[in-house]
Amino acid sequence: MTAVRSSAALGAAVLAVGAIAGTAAANENAAAAAPTFNGEVGRILYENCASCHREGQVAPMSLTSYQEARPWARAIKTKVVSREMPPWFADPRFGKFKDVTALSQEDVDAVAAWADGGAPQGDGPAPELPEFAGDWLHERPPDYVVEMPIEVELPAQGEFDYLDVWMEFPFEDDVYLEAVQMRPGNPAVVHHAGIFTRPMPPGTRLGLEQVQPTAQLIPQPVPINPNEDPAVKLARREAAREFTPDAQLIFYRPGGGFNRFPEGTAKLVYAERNLEFQMHYSLTGRPETDRSVAGFWFARDTPRRRMLTVGSGEFGGTGPVRIVEGEEQLELQAGTGFTRTPNIPPHADDFRITGIWPIQDDITVYGVWPHMHFRGKDMTYIVVWPDGAEETLLHVPNYDFNWQIEYDFIEPLKVPAGSTLKTVGHFDNSIRNRYNPSPDREVYWGEQSWDEMFFIFTKYTIDKEDLTKRTSN
Repeated sequence: MTAVRSSAALGAAVLAVGAIAGTAAANENAAAAAPTFNGEVGRILYENCASCHREGQVAPMSLTSYQEARPWARAIKTKVVSREMPPWFADPRFGKFKDVTALSQEDVDAVAAWADGGAPQGDGPAPELPEFAGDWLHERPPDYVVEMPIEVELPAQGEFDYLDVWMEFPFEDDVYLEAVQMRPGNPAVVHHAGIFTRPMPPGTRLGLEQVQPTAQLIPQPVPINPNEDPAVKLARREAAREFTPDAQLIFYRPGGGFNRFPEGTAKLVYAERNLEFQMHYSLTGRPETDRSVAGFWFARDTPRRRMLTVGSGEFGGTGPVRIVEGEEQLELQAGTGFTRTPNIPPHADDFRITGIWPIQDDITVYGVWPHMHFRGKDMTYIVVWPDGAEETLLHVPNYDFNWQIEYDFIEPLKVPAGSTLKTVGHFDNSIRNRYNPSPDREVYWGEQSWDEMFFIFTKYTIDKEDLTKRTSN
């Protein structure tokens, strides 16, 4: 019996050793067959991830070398297979867009196989890093660089509204811009931002004012009358943020912030206006500073049309869009263009708002982008043609506040007068929303990220406009 048992044990040991050897050989074969960083995966990460995942940017780790990426191989696979990264939220059934950041299925499979195969580096040289949004992206340097007039001092934590930093317009005459780029001074804290041209509100002048929670004086429109009633002062502040179609020059988000306007179009910047940097900062837990800049490229010839941006919605926006809930148009606040949209109730998981823009002139639409906060759930842009037929331009089924993405059409869309642009958004204030800071509270419309916004942006030109016949410049 002992000899039999010993023989059986020896046979089992031989089988076990053979199995281990076979597994090791299989693993070696899998590793040998896996894509490599130098061969394929580095290019995928550099082209699609490294604009944010690099030193000094908003992403939590850098992926600009094999040594940096290798420890994160399994996490990278999880994110790309689930389509959480790179961020791109447009439903592929609707619209054809420029600069799509979503990975092809082939690239997703390559990253997954690389991680599963042990994340090998491979032979040969690593791919070269491309240029990023922190560099000037035009083929020539800017004709003019505008810098914020102060270095903004940011606290470590606390409530922080959008910060408006105003400055004088640097030119004596109106100018046409063929391209604009914004570069954050501290990309790690600039969540998103915009540069606007706006006139000073009546009864104000450009001055310095302390804006909480900063401890410094910020250039702002301040009352000419120092004893102005606080309610009037607040109304003037809101008027200073009026979003007219010709106000916005550029919108910045991590990984983006450069616009070259299509041939024959440009941004018209009026000399009698002021420039305003509108900054949305993310506090990092330690004191920070920022001094963002913008590059302007002047149009070589007078364009035919202005590039305009409608930015309208609940909280902020006096453009042509009406806000409705269900089929009931909500009451406009007298003299403001704002609507009295009800606050989002506690635990509401599908609160709906619809924006309606009746098109009164033939226009060409170049792009759209949604803006909501933590409770934002989805948004859909629809054009209703004059005959009543509807076409979906953009559907974002899983909105993510962390990524403020513009969706520019490959082919601009001609929209005739008599059409309607309709935008439908839903909000999730329930416990099922993992980003929801407090599902048991009523949600107000406001600037804090834990408040809400329903902002619907559309970039367009008016077809009948001809700037070459403009008499003043």
